[in-house]
Amino acid sequence: MFSRLFCYHNCMRKQVSFLASRARLWLQNPVPFAVLVGAALLYVGAFVSGLAEDVLDSDSIVLADGWLVRWLAAHRTPVGIGFLDAVSFLGNWQVVVVVLTVAVVILWNRRRRSALAMLVATTGSQLVVSLGKAGFGRPRPPAVLGVVTPLDASFPSGHSSVSVALYALGFYLLFRATRSPRLRGLWLVLAALFPLLIGFSRLYLGAHYLSDVLAGWAVGLWWSVLAMGVPGFARRRRTAKRQAADFRSRPNTAK
Repeated sequence: MFSRLFCYHNCMRKQVSFLASRARLWLQNPVPFAVLVGAALLYVGAFVSGLAEDVLDSDSIVLADGWLVRWLAAHRTPVGIGFLDAVSFLGNWQVVVVVLTVAVVILWNRRRRSALAMLVATTGSQLVVSLGKAGFGRPRPPAVLGVVTPLDASFPSGHSSVSVALYALGFYLLFRATRSPRLRGLWLVLAALFPLLIGFSRLYLGAHYLSDVLAGWAVGLWWSVLAMGVPGFARRRRTAKRQAADFRSRPNTAK
């Protein structure tokens, strides 16, 4: 039995590795890569538009928003408030400016594309968040249910947006630049953990509704895909043109 399980696990691992290698080769072509990036941008954009429409129409997501805020307010603890308030602090604009500036300065000389990707994703997502807050003007959750003092509108969440566009993207770039399997796994875990913790902290503290957090994540993801996708497509296109030029310049040895 154990030998069969080992064989099955080994065969599955080989199949997954083969499919992953084939997918990487396929995505080296600029056309499939552009199709994948474009589809991701359209899907995430449609998701944000759907959330915005549901909020404006007071659809079912609004009912879930109110229920979750009240439930979390009734189950807060001093320890939870202290921990998640510290987590939420990572999304404050002062901290974001410092982290982004340090990252860009460190990366500028050797990994300029990564620095530009983080800069574009963070600033672009925050611009969209600011426009969304001004356009929708959604009130924050009732003050009696919150433990923080909000300064602007609620939809979408700026903390959630920056948790993806800055922190998750930064850890993903570390994942790409690292060769150690353990470190690569750590960066992927942190890339998923930071947005989840920061987004949940805004819900737990009564600063945002669930739809605000979902929209913020989506905005950050959209700009991250754009910031990584456009340079990736341009790089693949240059490589394809160079390979085609090299092929044409080779002497014809056929008799």
